[in-house]
Amino acid sequence: MSSPTPTSVAMLSYGGALPIAMRHRLGQRLALLRYHMRLLNWLLFSLTALSFLGVGALTWLQLRVGSPAERLAAESLSRFVMEPGAGLLAGMLASSLIVGDPLLEITLVTRAGISSVILWRALLSFLLLLLSSAVYLVWSLASGVRYAHQQTPLALALMWLAPVLVMGMLGLLGALFSRNATLGLVIATVPLAASLFAYPALAQRQWTHPFLLTYTFSAGQNATDWWINRWALLGVALALGIGVWGLLHREESLLQSGR
Repeated sequence: MSSPTPTSVAMLSYGGALPIAMRHRLGQRLALLRYHMRLLNWLLFSLTALSFLGVGALTWLQLRVGSPAERLAAESLSRFVMEPGAGLLAGMLASSLIVGDPLLEITLVTRAGISSVILWRALLSFLLLLLSSAVYLVWSLASGVRYAHQQTPLALALMWLAPVLVMGMLGLLGALFSRNATLGLVIATVPLAASLFAYPALAQRQWTHPFLLTYTFSAGQNATDWWINRWALLGVALALGIGVWGLLHREESLLQSGR
């Protein structure tokens, strides 16, 4: 029996090393995922799940009564959950993504870098919030809740996505600026509170309509400029995201925020 040629030996070595390298990278990614999962604020996630369950129970009771007034109340509550409510939860989760990380200094010098770490945590938080919101949305639609006269999958997605992204970016940007997660949430809440409580005055000024975070909940769900509002808010979220990206590369500021 002839001995294997050097070429065949190289091929065998390469073929055996590739799965090992792939398994090594997979193990690294799983370890990184477990690390980020441990650092996420699970108290907030528990409160999020309980909030959706509580609101779902209240909505079910209102729908069970069956009167027109109770049905309108259930629809208004559902709009609140899917727009300002989800946005507020996103701001709470985003403001705690990086501030107070005990391994921040080590993370900054890793090959992945702080931007990759933030992206991992933001995606995990986003997916968990998306799961809770999607379950509530599917259940409410199946129960006959109407969010608008003409509701499409894209409209329902943007009703949730626009305030979530804006509040999430505001919460993270505020936390990075103030170096405090709670203050970051307060900063993010200011435009939401203005849209909620000053809506009658703001709605009289046409130029404010594209920037109202609660346009769906505050009776603008069937307005002719509703789509303009949604796309404008996504543009605001993009601008805030660029600001966050710039701050994440100011390592000295990040180290001060982590203390």
